[in-house]
Amino acid sequence: MTAGAPSILAAMMVLAALVMLCRHYWLLFRETAGLEAAATEYSAWAAKGLGIPVLLWTTLNTGFSSWMPPLMPAVHRARDSGGDWVPLLLAVLGPSLIVLGFFWAAATFGWLLALTPLKALYRADFCTVCICWALLLSPLVWFLVDHAGVSGVGPALLAWLWPVTHFTLPLIQTDKPLPSYSRAVAKMKFGKYAEAEWEVIKELEKCSDDVEGWLMLAELYAVHFHDLPEADRTIIELCDQPNVSGAQIALALHRLADWYLKLADDPRGARRAMEAICLRLPGSYFAREAQQRLSRLPATGEELRELRQPKTIRLPALSDALDEPAEPPAPQVSREEATRQMNQLIARLKQDPNDVATRETFARLLAEQLRKTDVAIEQLKLLLALPGQPESKVAEWLCLMAAWHLRRRETAAAVPILERLVHDYPQSSQAFAAQRRLYLLEMEERLRRASQARGQGRAAGA
Repeated sequence: MTAGAPSILAAMMVLAALVMLCRHYWLLFRETAGLEAAATEYSAWAAKGLGIPVLLWTTLNTGFSSWMPPLMPAVHRARDSGGDWVPLLLAVLGPSLIVLGFFWAAATFGWLLALTPLKALYRADFCTVCICWALLLSPLVWFLVDHAGVSGVGPALLAWLWPVTHFTLPLIQTDKPLPSYSRAVAKMKFGKYAEAEWEVIKELEKCSDDVEGWLMLAELYAVHFHDLPEADRTIIELCDQPNVSGAQIALALHRLADWYLKLADDPRGARRAMEAICLRLPGSYFAREAQQRLSRLPATGEELRELRQPKTIRLPALSDALDEPAEPPAPQVSREEATRQMNQLIARLKQDPNDVATRETFARLLAEQLRKTDVAIEQLKLLLALPGQPESKVAEWLCLMAAWHLRRRETAAAVPILERLVHDYPQSSQAFAAQRRLYLLEMEERLRRASQARGQGRAAGA
């Protein structure tokens, strides 16, 4: 090992420590720009501010040309005398590089400190911190400059700027700017969906974890570009982000399921979305909600399209007519088709006995298509026993029960139901119809009794 090697080794260690120190505070200061962008920016700063000067200073002191002798006088004399000047170069180069490194580090902290007021929440606090630390560190700065001379200026500046930068760093506003999608919405209103996509992407570059932006981007792919696979990938990418909450994951996957059902008639895709909620959020409220929806989803696209087709089922209702037939009208579908529909509804009710819509459809099918009125009324009674049902639905179910009893001429069973309608739900349309029907039944009973009395009088007179 040459005589100057320890000097160069020490210089490299000091420079490495200064580079790492400055990098740490640079990344903290530029946190809002993103780690990758801040690291790239710092690398360029270090290369231009430290790397190039070190390389230039080293090259100039080697005396690479006859017309450019070494700048250090001792190296120049040793080279001119023909002696071994390389160890001497290394010995004098080490301290020079250390001084250069301290000056560069002080300049780096000075630059960060100069930019801090532009980002500080309260500039008065920034000025107070700077003044206090400047006064506190003044004796140390004076001591370094007084004892080391010019070579101590760099360490003295660093000793002053480093603590000041450290204690003013918490004053910086680090909140990320909120994205704005007004331009994207405006582009979408004018049908410029490709431009709207780029506007959303530009805003997401500012805030990559914004859920609203990801959902808007996925909706563009699904609804306007008709690219459900890309929308699916976008939603999954959103759900994979670590800071997305469970509610946001459930919202995104429910929306994805809606797109599969409405845009592609693909219940299998919707089922995958619901299963993803159960896997990502096991045991949560969102998983239970997804499981309930999963139980109601059709198994195939054909079943989905069949459910969407309107079915004209004649439903009984309260009427002013008194001469209605004792039995329901003939079914509008074949008995085999009605039985198949009944089996499907039974399968759904086994999975979710509290599915109100399915049980109501089941009751109507039994009464109007399969002529099983007693069973249908029992189904409506189960619905009436469920807590928390809307008053409008309860009145409708009572009305159906009364109408089905009246169709079968079961007046004694219908009257209590009609009276309950009038008493419990007086402002409903069913209550007005029930009141009218009760009046007509009373008139009918009076006419029947008068007719019987006249018949008995004629029989007595005869």
